[in-house]
Amino acid sequence: MFLQTAAQVVTPETQEQVFSFWKIMFHGNVFANIVMITVLVLGIFSLYIFLERLFYINRMLKINDANLMNNIQDLLNQGRVEAAVDYCVRQNTPEARILEKGITRIGRPISDIVSAMESQGQIEVSKLEKNLNLLAAVPSLAPMLGLLGTVIGLIMAFFSMSNAEGSFSPKILSEGIYTALGQTATGLAVAIPANFFYNLLLTRIDKFMLKVQHLSTDFLDIINKPS
Repeated sequence: MFLQTAAQVVTPETQEQVFSFWKIMFHGNVFANIVMITVLVLGIFSLYIFLERLFYINRMLKINDANLMNNIQDLLNQGRVEAAVDYCVRQNTPEARILEKGITRIGRPISDIVSAMESQGQIEVSKLEKNLNLLAAVPSLAPMLGLLGTVIGLIMAFFSMSNAEGSFSPKILSEGIYTALGQTATGLAVAIPANFFYNLLLTRIDKFMLKVQHLSTDFLDIINKPS
């Protein structure tokens, strides 16, 4: 009888608590939950921008007409400048649009040709960089919002502790602290991937810019090649 009673008393106290990060995130007050939801929305937003830009940039980089430069060289050697321009228009690729700017300025000084191609190249790069400034803001905003949620959680924890009647229970403070720290952890969990996404996209854009530089150099070699 005594053993059965002891077992009934010990069993509830020894129940294992299952760690749930989701419960920790939304265990705080209304203000902390609003901050947490905002951070999660930023995470979803950064993932959407990353995937949309990644697919667009990859599509632009994969467009590679191996015969583009050879066909333009043949047309220019035949003196068919207008046909070369029309060919670039039909291709409708970033490389073709850059070459088109150079072809339409054949006969002008080299500096004018280079300037026109560089300007078009900047336009093409700006298309690739669309909304990247928004993605770059996420790694800065998410940790700050997480820290704000942490501060709010700590304030409410100490407020509850100061207004608690009777003996002080460490549980009140500990719950407030781990809930508040969950806000910071979530902010960092959103900021770190977003920063990685941003730098990955920049690397892909740098690859495109290098490709454009080689394209411009090859074009200048063609128009300056002795007949």
